[in-house]
Amino acid sequence: MFLEIIKMALHSFSTNKLRTFLTTLGIIIGVAAVVTLMSLGEGTKATIEKQFTSLGSNLLTVFPRFGRGIGLVRGAPRSSITNDDYEALSKELDPNKVVAIVPYSSRNVQVKYKSENTNTQVIGTSPDYLKVREVKVANGSFFSEEEYKASKKVAVLGASVAETLFGNDDPIGQSIKIAGVTFKVVGVLEPQGQLGGFANLDDMIFIPLTTFQRKIQGGNSLNNIYISAISPDVMNDLQSQIEDILRKRHKITDPNNDDFMVQNQLTILSSLNQSMQTLTLFLAGIAAISLLVGGIGIMNIMLVNVTERIKEIGIRKAVGAKARYILYQFLTESVIVSVAGGIFGILVGIVLSQVIKSLSGLSAVVTLYPVVLSFTVSALVGIFFGYYPAYRASKLNPIEALRYE
Repeated sequence: MFLEIIKMALHSFSTNKLRTFLTTLGIIIGVAAVVTLMSLGEGTKATIEKQFTSLGSNLLTVFPRFGRGIGLVRGAPRSSITNDDYEALSKELDPNKVVAIVPYSSRNVQVKYKSENTNTQVIGTSPDYLKVREVKVANGSFFSEEEYKASKKVAVLGASVAETLFGNDDPIGQSIKIAGVTFKVVGVLEPQGQLGGFANLDDMIFIPLTTFQRKIQGGNSLNNIYISAISPDVMNDLQSQIEDILRKRHKITDPNNDDFMVQNQLTILSSLNQSMQTLTLFLAGIAAISLLVGGIGIMNIMLVNVTERIKEIGIRKAVGAKARYILYQFLTESVIVSVAGGIFGILVGIVLSQVIKSLSGLSAVVTLYPVVLSFTVSALVGIFFGYYPAYRASKLNPIEALRYE
């Protein structure tokens, strides 16, 4: 009986090809919109996660809270975070929970090599910077612990800075002037691009912090301190330890008066993921309106279909067809239309998301979730909007149906 119902449904579609196509088109557009928008949402989410991963794994960052400190350092607000804080954290934090602790300070200065010059960001840090950031050296090496302790005037160039100053020449071993001070180039980093969307690593120069503070910055203040945790499980504990150590050092009893803040990478990433998930669902909800319109179109066409086939229904009932078989037939036709539209819509959505990705540069990731969701919803649309016309057909009086013109 089921096969017979399928055959009759397909025969009905073949006699009304254009109507069937237009009915299916509403579902195709709705499903394609859901798949495309959710794919773009997932792609954007993946891009953000990748950018934050490029900042370093399991990272905690200590920032000064400007406005609470006193005085100036060469015209700039004095940072509440200093070398002494870095040393205290290095000694007091549990070494079993920490991969590396890295001081960091920066300033934009003029850099020269012969007749070439550029204004770029110079970073003072320690050799452990490579442990907390996803940074690799392409040529030469990063400065060593010995060079750091001895305050050597050595520099590691970002890729674009090296190209600007040296072109196709090899920078290793050459001398450059940073803020008027001569430095020897010991390494060039691999091209990195945007660092989490906030800074360009290729447009930076790295030197030992000890040299940076003596020759460029003056004083012992830091922009921030990076702490790389051994695993995500210990990050909250480490954050609490860091806050306790710094409050004790800065003689702060009320957390509301902290002159520093600790940024937890996992917390930020979790908040961003929740925001992106909400945005993705919002976009999918807007796209789902197309599915609602498509479902209404199915109901409309099925009601027309019932009206056109009243006499056929009367004949079938007159020869013994039960009401439930009439119900099954029209409901099957509705479900076939919506499921076929769902399948084609999924394919169109996947192709469309890739086309948008290639043309606009946006990231698109097609996951199983929107595919299964769209297919399920399209089938439910067929059942929901097809049931009333099918029920109406099944309740027709055979005598009145046979007399219908």
